[in-house]
Amino acid sequence: MSWSYAGLLRHIGRRHPVHGIQAEGAGGVADLPGTIEEMAERYLRLLRTVRPSGPYHLVGWSFGGLVAHAMAVRLRELGEPEGTLFLVDAVAATGAGPAEPIDEHQVHRMLLTAAGCDDDRLAPQTLDVATVSSLLRREGSLFARLTEDDIARVVAVSRHNDALLSAYRPPRYAGATTYIEAAGEPGRTVPAHELWRPYAGGELTVGHVDAPHHHMMRPPHVDAVGVQLTEALGRTR
Repeated sequence: MSWSYAGLLRHIGRRHPVHGIQAEGAGGVADLPGTIEEMAERYLRLLRTVRPSGPYHLVGWSFGGLVAHAMAVRLRELGEPEGTLFLVDAVAATGAGPAEPIDEHQVHRMLLTAAGCDDDRLAPQTLDVATVSSLLRREGSLFARLTEDDIARVVAVSRHNDALLSAYRPPRYAGATTYIEAAGEPGRTVPAHELWRPYAGGELTVGHVDAPHHHMMRPPHVDAVGVQLTEALGRTR
């Protein structure tokens, strides 16, 4: 969901026009891509309607990082000049099948956390669509405009993407990659960037933000991500 990246806008100069792509197609949740490769192709077609040629600078957080990476691989196959590939704690898919499918309560909690709610005070089992909608309106953020139907679609898209993730293993990308890791994610025994390394065939620049994964795109942590994005864009001419 492109609104998740809004906090990065202040770190991107005018010479880099920004285009956000929503996960749903023209047909809504009934028109979702069947694979991550199909999703990447669809996003590239949309991107090329507003910018016919590259270089393209791609940013992706979490599942979005997988899609950005797949887009970068495809652009290289098409002979486009290399742009920045900036991944924020992207999921290292293994194709090994789902460990624990995402449920609607997890998505509700992620939405509220992104809106600035204190997730330590949110009991997932109490979060239904009506409660989440009410809490978002109370926060007064851009998420306050999400209706109950909007929230239901976010849940549907998230569950769909989770299913795609379970069947996917990324190819290697031969270009340069910047990977920003959530250094505050509890319970990790292996650094996330090490799990990603097999998919980075070119130079891998690693940065860190002292936050858990689901806080990376909310203040104040998004600014730490943004500073590193500015540096990454500066390395690509």
